[in-house]
Amino acid sequence: MIIGITGTTAGIGRAILQLPYNFVEFNRTDGDINDVSAVYDKLKDCDVFINNAWHLDCQTKLLKYFFDKWKNKKKKIISIGSSVATYQPSGSGYGDYVGLKRELREAHCNIVNLKTTACKSFLINPGVTDTKLVASRECKKLTTQDVSDMIKFVLEHKVYIPEIYFYVE
Repeated sequence: MIIGITGTTAGIGRAILQLPYNFVEFNRTDGDINDVSAVYDKLKDCDVFINNAWHLDCQTKLLKYFFDKWKNKKKKIISIGSSVATYQPSGSGYGDYVGLKRELREAHCNIVNLKTTACKSFLINPGVTDTKLVASRECKKLTTQDVSDMIKFVLEHKVYIPEIYFYVE
């Protein structure tokens, strides 16, 4: 299995690279993440696309673009969403992040509702995860390894679970 992934220079993406698969990466050094055709050109031959990099609305654009190209192919798109897509987080400074993760979830749900496509879309929604976005927050946090473990679960099981939420107890 060959996995294409965006955003592997730190955080969740860096942890995912530790999984025992063959990866093709698209990072800032490869070009503009908002240039969806450039991202697709590099990753189109992969079996799975992990839509990890977050910059403005690139995740939503990438999900729609990859799905449009892959909808009749037996492939997987795994987008890294956030639990904030369904509730209002406490604190400030997350406005754009929350809105954009909600847009990603809406695009994912529109794809899932089609039900008849060969390509399957998965949305992984971790709770607060120990990344630089929340480094100064004092709360219980998932580790990037926790998120990576959930990706591994999705990759290794035949069951289709379109959307997953998980948190630290």
